[in-house]
Amino acid sequence: MSYFEEGLQLFRETQFDKASELFIKALEEDGDNSEIYNYLGLSKQALGFFEEAINYYGKGIEIDENYAELYYNRANCECNLGIYESAVKDYDKVIELVPTHSNAYDDRGYAKGNLGYYEDALKDIDKAIVLDSNNIDAYIDRAFIKLMSKKYIEAIEDYKKVLELDDTEVYAYNGIGDAKRSMGLYEEAISYYNKVIELSNSNSSYAYNNIGACKIGLGLYNEAIADINKALEIYDEYTDAYNNRGTAEYNLGLYKEAIKDFNKAIALSPQYFYAYNNRGNAKSALGLYEDALEDFTNAINIEPQYIDAYYNRAIAKNNIGLHNEAVKDYDVVIELDNNNINAYYNRGLSYYSLGDYEKALKDYNRVIELNPKLADAYNNRGFTKYSMGLYEEAINDYDKAIEIDSNYEKAKQNKQEALKKLRN
Repeated sequence: MSYFEEGLQLFRETQFDKASELFIKALEEDGDNSEIYNYLGLSKQALGFFEEAINYYGKGIEIDENYAELYYNRANCECNLGIYESAVKDYDKVIELVPTHSNAYDDRGYAKGNLGYYEDALKDIDKAIVLDSNNIDAYIDRAFIKLMSKKYIEAIEDYKKVLELDDTEVYAYNGIGDAKRSMGLYEEAISYYNKVIELSNSNSSYAYNNIGACKIGLGLYNEAIADINKALEIYDEYTDAYNNRGTAEYNLGLYKEAIKDFNKAIALSPQYFYAYNNRGNAKSALGLYEDALEDFTNAINIEPQYIDAYYNRAIAKNNIGLHNEAVKDYDVVIELDNNNINAYYNRGLSYYSLGDYEKALKDYNRVIELNPKLADAYNNRGFTKYSMGLYEEAINDYDKAIEIDSNYEKAKQNKQEALKKLRN
């Protein structure tokens, strides 16, 4: 039996280390051979040595540039390393060589999805399913792309198709849970995550963490912590679990404990901007506004489109009297989301603090346009008009606030002050 044949035998027995050694000996004995390079690459890939595998696939391609599986396997390694642009190019070559390669269309779609090209990704995966209607991976990947593009109902339909083909497929139960959670259907999501725990120990950490996230959504913070603790018992370097436990602790007013968990999340994943934002909120709750500003700024530096961090930084700036700086952050929030009612409301407060009553009025007008039933907006607009000497208009706004909330004592007091001014 040749070294290559012995290597194949061990490869089939999943003894990838020993198989690799024999494939290297086969190359030394037989010279360069594209098939041996392919199996050597597959062995390294199975061991998680993706860069080495890519190198071997490249050597195989140098020998035979029409060997489709070499491009396909190299692309899969590139996906594992997050090198999606290169992966797409290799999948292109596979499809050029084998136009009916269902998995290549599917995986190219997955790579495009990770690059944010959702529509192109879905076209590729649709083609994969046309070529093979039983391609479970394609349904899973299409559902995942739909999940990322917030097409939750369509994602659930694809995951259910997966379960028709294999009712033990944990990725489908996880995926339906994720979609339901994103839709705010927390109890339904929990039932799917429980199914994951029932079927798979290896996925249970993810499921426990997400059950915890659902319970945070339901306001069951102590229960959430108990579930997230289970996730961390299984995998103690789970960044998202520390972040979620910190969020539950924050909601219970346990700010120092929350900060410790956000610290752990950041130590594990220094680019995890959610944890910086959440730690900033906990520090703000403790009155540590300067420290909080640093955290919000770090979150923004990592993700410049992260609305929550701009909004929270603005609030922290207001709390230390930096109203002009706060306005700039609210401006960014409104630029990113021009229907963000909280940003208009709080920017109005900032303008009022700066004595810029005209701009404050415009912001309160916008708040009332977005939510005509918000009593606070009428009260604040009334107070702004009062400060401008427009007492009758102020009284009209206070009346509207009281009409919406008959127990609004502050509006009643403000109305009396305005009436006194009119009498004088």
